[in-house]
Amino acid sequence: MKKDLCELVVVIDESGSMQSVVTDTIGGFNTFLETHQKLPGEAKLTLVKFDTTYNVVYNGVDVREVKPLDKTTYSPGGMTALLDSVGKAIDEVGKRYDSMKKKEKPGKVIFLIITDGQENSSKEYTKQQIKEKTKQRQDVDKFEFVFMGADQDAWSNAQAIGISNSVNFVQKNMNKTIKGMTYYSSNMRTNSADLSMDNFNLSELELDAKLDQLKKSGNDKKV
Repeated sequence: MKKDLCELVVVIDESGSMQSVVTDTIGGFNTFLETHQKLPGEAKLTLVKFDTTYNVVYNGVDVREVKPLDKTTYSPGGMTALLDSVGKAIDEVGKRYDSMKKKEKPGKVIFLIITDGQENSSKEYTKQQIKEKTKQRQDVDKFEFVFMGADQDAWSNAQAIGISNSVNFVQKNMNKTIKGMTYYSSNMRTNSADLSMDNFNLSELELDAKLDQLKKSGNDKKV
């Protein structure tokens, strides 16, 4: 495996209920993107947006080639096909991962799932099917999964689909939560001793300072 290669998979809700936090979601994702673009090492990004349908925006693309989101590329509407979207993302990334030679596989694959609503429109996958998929990828391939749910019992919903790492948050704190996701995934990617689910409990000011430090450190290492 390529120890310095990480694949980041972001599955992000674009259903109608996200309309009230469009600006925060875009800003949070763009902070995530900028941070990972500046970190040392190699990273690929798969970005999936979902509402009633499933939309792959980037599929295993070098993170430095990914463009920031704006209100034309992130425009909420529709319902919440969460199970179908997570299932398809696991299948798509997993198929590509399985087709690689061992020496080409990323050393880490991190799935980050963000939603402000509960499942209400999937037709292809059940919770049990998703649970089997996440278990197989976690146990065999060591994929990491984090489920972030706004205004819901994220722990219970994550457990139902086989994910142990979950974050409960209030929708109005979307931007802060994505910053926490950014710090957590950066620490995982760089094997930092600071890696902990407590990364999500830092204040926004603390997260801003931590992320600024990460970006500065990344730039210094490139010089």
